[in-house]
Amino acid sequence: MGAFTDLKKFFKPDDRTTALPDDPFVVIDRERTVARLRLVERAKAHGERNFPPHNAATRDDVEEEIVAEVLEHANRARINASNGHRLYTERLSELALLRELSTITGASAQALGNFKATIFNREGRLSLAKDAIRESYQELATFKSDHGLSRPAHSGIGPIYASSIVAVSWLIESAANTAFLRVNDDYGLLGGFVAAAVVAAVNVFISAVVGRFWWPHLFHKSLVRKVLAAAGCAAWLVLLVIWNLLAGHFRDAKGAMVAHPETEALRLLTDRTWHFESIYSYGLLFAGIVFALLAATAAYKMKDPYPGYGDTYKRHQDRCDEYADEIELTLDELRETRDEAIESAAEIREELRRQFSERGQIIAARERNKHRFREHQDYLESIGGFLLSTYRAENVKARTDGLVPAHFDEKWSLGRVELPGDHEPNIDDEVVRAQAALADSIQTVSSAYQEAIDGLEHLDKIKRSLSNG
Repeated sequence: MGAFTDLKKFFKPDDRTTALPDDPFVVIDRERTVARLRLVERAKAHGERNFPPHNAATRDDVEEEIVAEVLEHANRARINASNGHRLYTERLSELALLRELSTITGASAQALGNFKATIFNREGRLSLAKDAIRESYQELATFKSDHGLSRPAHSGIGPIYASSIVAVSWLIESAANTAFLRVNDDYGLLGGFVAAAVVAAVNVFISAVVGRFWWPHLFHKSLVRKVLAAAGCAAWLVLLVIWNLLAGHFRDAKGAMVAHPETEALRLLTDRTWHFESIYSYGLLFAGIVFALLAATAAYKMKDPYPGYGDTYKRHQDRCDEYADEIELTLDELRETRDEAIESAAEIREELRRQFSERGQIIAARERNKHRFREHQDYLESIGGFLLSTYRAENVKARTDGLVPAHFDEKWSLGRVELPGDHEPNIDDEVVRAQAALADSIQTVSSAYQEAIDGLEHLDKIKRSLSNG
């Protein structure tokens, strides 16, 4: 969740209007109205009858109809103008960001605090990782110092490759021995392979164990370990030769189809240790020793030859990789949070500017609506006066008594209606403060991000600090 996510809720106002009104006021065609109301004809008809009487103080039926016609237009204009006024006011209330100026300013500061809290939390996690890295460097340095090492640990050939070499050595030696050991075996080829697999397994896998756990101690700093490792390796070599000699005599005994080849092999080992009946036995003796040495060497090179150094170095590398990953994750998270915060703040700032501009346009349109309504009432009054004048003039012309009714000289006036007075508060200063708060947030977030990046300690910096310390 971004730092300014909460502010984005103001982008969705509760819209109630669908469109702002156009000019709602109708223009009256005077001539068509005169014709539609038959004012000339009716005026002549009344005048010829000297109606209304010259002493009449009130309007006659035609004049009342004219006034009613104008008042109907005036009433419609008032309804339309009031509706338009209401729609403008509602649209103003829907400008959500302008309703929440104080909230925006406060939320901007809160969002900045949230961003700094994200940085603080990340720094806390990195602090633990940095402590672990420092301890790892110290552990590695102590190990190298205690054992007189000044080189980096050798990576080795890897457990998978070493195990593969041991397994392939066992398989090849087993396959080579199967052809000889299957002779005189009740189970034929399968029995020969099982016997060959057992011989090769003892030969190869014991050698691999010796190579992995004994050979490294030949290079240990401790003289006692070196001597013990040398004695153990010497004993292993002796047993290796004896086992492969015994295997060779066992092959000869199997080839001679002796009833009990195991017993015969022990006798031959004692009586003629280095003498075989077949040249293949000599070759397999040599191959057995070679495969055993190959397995021991592969296991030995699985890790750094110095005991414990490879494991210590690998633990240190793993911690360094984890710390580097944590740094990268922190950079990505802070960068993403910064970009989202800046983008959101910029969007809100632009939306605030747009709504403030729209507010001015709506207020101006509402004032124009009020002004047009006043003008329209003047216009309707003039229309009413024209219609009455037209009727009265034609009435006077047609009169036979030559008299003018007393009220004909009275000017008719339309009663004025005023739309509600709306005084919008001056929010210019609040808008400026909100805009400034958003701009400050963008700048501060950028600065806080840069400070956080500058404060990150990479591995080389940690290593230099340990060296200086």
